Amino acid sequence: MSDEITLQQLVEDLAGDHGPDLRGYKHTTLERRIRKRMFQLGIGSFRDYLERVRQQPHEPIELLNTVLINVTEFFREPQAWEALRAEALPVLLQALRPGDGFRAWCAGCSSGEEPYSLAILLAEHFGSSANEYDVKIYATDVDEDALNFARRGEYPMERLRRMRPELREKYFTSNSSGLRISREIRRMVIFGRSNIVSDAPISHCQLVMCRNVLIYFDTHSQKQIIARLHYALDPGGVLFLGKAESRLTESRLFRPLDSRWRIFQRHRSDQPESHVEREVIVNTNPTSPEDKLQQELAVTRLYQRAILETIRPAIIALDANDIVVTHNDAALAIWKLSAPKLTGKRLQNTELVLRCPEFPARMLEASRGAGGAPLTFECNPKANGEEHQIAVTIRPVVTESGQRAGTLIYAEDITDRDKLQSTIEQLEATGEELQSANEELETTNEELQSTNEELETTNEELQSTNEELETTNEELQSLNEELENMNEELEERTTELNQLNSRYAETLQSMPWPVVMVDLQEKIQLWNAAAQRVFGVGATSVVGVDVDHLPIDSEVRKTIVRRCRLAMDKGKTSILREQRVRIDYGMDAFDLHFTPVSRSDGGMEGVLIMFGPAEAPRPARSAAGSDGKAERTQAPKPRNPAEKKNRQTQ
Repeated sequence: MSDEITLQQLVEDLAGDHGPDLRGYKHTTLERRIRKRMFQLGIGSFRDYLERVRQQPHEPIELLNTVLINVTEFFREPQAWEALRAEALPVLLQALRPGDGFRAWCAGCSSGEEPYSLAILLAEHFGSSANEYDVKIYATDVDEDALNFARRGEYPMERLRRMRPELREKYFTSNSSGLRISREIRRMVIFGRSNIVSDAPISHCQLVMCRNVLIYFDTHSQKQIIARLHYALDPGGVLFLGKAESRLTESRLFRPLDSRWRIFQRHRSDQPESHVEREVIVNTNPTSPEDKLQQELAVTRLYQRAILETIRPAIIALDANDIVVTHNDAALAIWKLSAPKLTGKRLQNTELVLRCPEFPARMLEASRGAGGAPLTFECNPKANGEEHQIAVTIRPVVTESGQRAGTLIYAEDITDRDKLQSTIEQLEATGEELQSANEELETTNEELQSTNEELETTNEELQSTNEELETTNEELQSLNEELENMNEELEERTTELNQLNSRYAETLQSMPWPVVMVDLQEKIQLWNAAAQRVFGVGATSVVGVDVDHLPIDSEVRKTIVRRCRLAMDKGKTSILREQRVRIDYGMDAFDLHFTPVSRSDGGMEGVLIMFGPAEAPRPARSAAGSDGKAERTQAPKPRNPAEKKNRQTQ
């Protein structure tokens, strides 16, 4: 078994596996649509696609949606609908009386625009008395999704672009999703799923619409569908096809009402053929029975001669001995005989036998036949260098007793007829090819229209996306401007902060007292100039060193470490008074101020230690003061250790 299968095998397998039955569709159109679906799925072979259809439950529906080209709208081709309204509906509706029913069938209704258009035409025709008639429009299709869409009766505005504004306002109401058709129109239409090729047709209809459906099927399926449509119509019913469907222009089942817009009427029941009464010419005053008989014989001979000369084919009458009794002039012309008359001559002795040597044998064969059955054959005589084809019929004339009374020879030149028949067959073949090409073009046109609608939808989506991107771009641009403004503000604040930090650092550096900054890891981060002068150690040697390594007495260092930790834990300022510290020029007393430094977020950054001058002790109050106020001794001015060191140096 080959790995690949043909399109025909794929169609047969799909129909056998309860997939979409696509038998009867034109292979060119069907292959193009199936390959489009395969391209969408990235599948290269029919066999692989068949496996996908079997594995994916929803794939048959997707395939059917791809094959079916639902290109339709309300009153598509308005001139055709106007012809239906003006020429067909009056014929169908003129005999209706209130209470009568009217049945119509829209085969291949797609999403419902055409049956609703017909319902609107009928509503306009009946006017306010529409409720007095039992109108039923059966709308069928194989696409269940399209039928569900049609049942809702809601359509976008572009589907109604060919409808007159007054009809749109009269039969539609606006809602959030578009336009909704009125309840009076919806109740006229009954939607149902049906396959026009395999399912039973709707019967006893006065009007059948099957527009732009036949163009998708091959010739055999088209004939089947036309037979079904003919069965569905009552005698005198009207069939409304699409503009590219001309299969009925020469049909014997229908007669055209409007060939341009493909409106046909089913022939009514056969009428009895009219009979032509024969007139008998008689003498109103016959003198005797013999005169009357002679007169009738003469009249009969006149009729015989008139008939012989009127008939275009050659007629030769022979008696029982094959003697020519009579003939018409056409016999001489058709057989190209030079003798002016054949009457009285034996047939075998005439020039006719030279033209057609088969005559003697055929005459004998005809005479042996039973019951005077005619014998027909063809011969090709040559005359004046030209060959003609003549159809000859030999009919023995037999009496009631079965005896041969004579022979009638009927001959007709069919040379031109065969040529004409050949030309007609060629023209019919050419017409069928043109019809097929026209249907193919119409199918392609609908596919292009469907593709155009898809592209328009995609374009609208892209335009919407572009508008969203433009909006997003504007928002980003606005956000960028805000960020730039914030950046400028941050730069200004950074500059201010840098200036503040500079002033802060300059302030710390210019203070006359030693200042030390300790971080949370108990490392020294700041060592101002006064500390360098008092302790005789530069900042580069101290910054980054643990506070436990300060160049002072160990007892004092331990006290400083404890106070730093206490200030960090409690977050409160404390003062350690009268601490004697060995400095570069000797011992001196300091008040150590421990100040916690907080960050902007509320967290602790470290502790600031300032070695300030020790304050003198306050004297006790005097109890003997005359005014009752305590007397204070004047406290000495704080000492600046850096100035003291400078004086000692001098």
